[in-house]
Amino acid sequence: MAQVWVIGFLATFLGVSIGGGIAAAIYRFKKSLGTIYAICAGLLLGLLSFEIVPEALLLGDWFIFAVGFSVGLIIYVLIHRRFHQHPLIRKNPYKNHSIRTGLFLALVISIHNLPMGLVLGTNGHGEFSLAFIQAMVLHTIPEGMILFMPLILAGVRFNVLFLLSILIALPVAVGAYIGHVIGVQPNGFMVFLISSTVGMIFMVTMKEIMAESVRQSSNMYCLLVALLAFLLMGGYLLFV
Repeated sequence: MAQVWVIGFLATFLGVSIGGGIAAAIYRFKKSLGTIYAICAGLLLGLLSFEIVPEALLLGDWFIFAVGFSVGLIIYVLIHRRFHQHPLIRKNPYKNHSIRTGLFLALVISIHNLPMGLVLGTNGHGEFSLAFIQAMVLHTIPEGMILFMPLILAGVRFNVLFLLSILIALPVAVGAYIGHVIGVQPNGFMVFLISSTVGMIFMVTMKEIMAESVRQSSNMYCLLVALLAFLLMGGYLLFV
């Protein structure tokens, strides 16, 4: 059986790639940019509520979560300011809004994947079942959908998206290898990292994605579409 880090990498890469393919299909049949951004916002909030936040609370406690979440908000603000000061962002604000959003999401998902890889490696000393591998793939598909949608809107080329899929899967491999070899157990620092990603993803969702959706459409329409996407994500994660 392949090493745990290889399984973690391939499963994550496959799931993210499938999600990216679904995002491309949705983009081809788009009705409006407001609708697409509202769907992304709802999916992200669902991912936080039904997947990432429960993971953080399962591994840690509310205090660590609150501290990490607050730090994530601060990191977002600092990175956001740096992005806006860059001359390329000012040159084409609409296109680069989508690129900035995609890069933010790539960063926070990569940070989240490192502690998840550690948990996988620590608990993955036995044989992997087909069901386990399928579960890993299914749980990373939404990440690929959410990540690649703004980048596809910005016209980013396929080879760049392919490379980005590899880079996002690498932290899982690194974390799984460390956890498998050293046997690192989940600790407060890992919970802090996951909680920080929650704060950053939340800010990206509300400030970058939902705000853009509202600008492109009406408030009530965006809320209804986001709520529907939120419920669909919740149902998906609860049953996979």
